[in-house]
Formats: sequence, C-alpha cells, structure tokens
Amino acid sequence: MKKILLEYANMFAYAITGLVFGLSFFLLFINFYHMQELSLTVDVTALNDTNKASIQSKIETIKNNISVYDQSTYTGNLNIYALNNAKLKLESCVEVFERDEMMKYLELDQIGIKDAYNFTIDYKNNILNDCLVMQIKSMFSSDVIALLPNYNLIEPYVDNNINILLSSIDYVESNIENSDHYYFTTDNNKNNFFDLVNDSYSDTMKNYQNALDLVVEISNWYRSVVIGG
Repeated sequence: MKKILLEYANMFAYAITGLVFGLSFFLLFINFYHMQELSLTVDVTALNDTNKASIQSKIETIKNNISVYDQSTYTGNLNIYALNNAKLKLESCVEVFERDEMMKYLELDQIGIKDAYNFTIDYKNNILNDCLVMQIKSMFSSDVIALLPNYNLIEPYVDNNINILLSSIDYVESNIENSDHYYFTTDNNKNNFFDLVNDSYSDTMKNYQNALDLVVEISNWYRSVVIGG
C-alpha cells in the first residue's frame, strides 16, 4: 500500500512539474511575441522636420521679444524689478526648451514605444515643471509682477492655460503604462500598438507646442509692456 501511494505521489509531482514547465514555456512564448510589439517603430522624419522649424521659430520670437528690455538703457517709468524678474523667468524657460533632453526628440527619424514614453516624461519634468510651474506660474504669483500694465488681463489667461496643460498629458502616460498585451500578436494588435506609439508621440508634441505658444504669448505681452512703458 505504501509503495502504491509513493507511486501516486511521484506521478502527481511529475504532473505538477510538467504543468510548471508548460506554463513557463507558454509565458516565454507570449513574451517573445510581445517583444515584437515593443520593437515596432513609427517614421517621424517629416513630422519632426516641421516641428523643429516651428519650435525654433517660436523660441527666436521669445528671445526677440525679451531683448527689447535692457536695464542699463531703460528710460521708462515701469518698475525695473518687475521687468528684470519677468525677463529672467522667460530666459529660464527658453533654456528649458533648448535643453538637450527636449531637443533630442526633434532629431529622431524613428520612434518606438520607449521613445514616446520617455518624451512624455521629459516633457512633464522639463516643460511643465521647470518652465511653466517653476518659472511662469511663480512669476505671475509675484506681487512685483502685478505692478506691470495689463497684469489683470494676462494673469487669468496664463493661469487657466497652465492648468489645462498640467492635466492634459497624464492620459498619454497612463495609456502607455497600461499597454502590455499578454496574448499572441495579430495584425490587428500590431496596428493598435502602432497607433498607440504614433498617437502618444503626437499628443505629447502637440502639448509641447501649446506650452511654447503660451510662453510666446507671455513674451508678446512683455514686449508690449516694455515698449509702452
């Protein structure tokens, strides 16, 4: 009887071992197909050529707008501390937009899901945080900036647009993080994954351009303030 029970126990152990090996092989096989999805890329050469020209043009506009003020030659009646503060904040934003972390994405010919995700994270860390929050939002929270003409008109516009931009990118990051597919790759799945890469990159780039447009508008206001004052 003991011998029979031992044989049954061995058979059960072999069965369990076989199931474990089978499941491991199955998961490995699925992950192999998932790796094929992760290797899919989107050609963004034409898109980035257009975006690069647009971004560089907007950055030059900001630089030209803030260059109208020079404390050493300024003879107007406006508060120089406010003018200095605003100019420094805008210059800091220009430096953020020109960082290698951001400009490198404009040099890509092909982008994959990792590129799209990294672009989103770098955009949040650099453009949203270091420019819009640390520079622009803090600038318009300053009592000294409130001394400048038309502050009551530009401040709510800036605040509203920053709030929109801060909340408009989270879904892109979330979609990418939830994009794992544990099933066999099909043509339909590949198309969906391709669309995810393309749409994520395009949506982040759109928000990037919108953030830059906001800074351009602020620099236009600054230019008009300096010239009018």
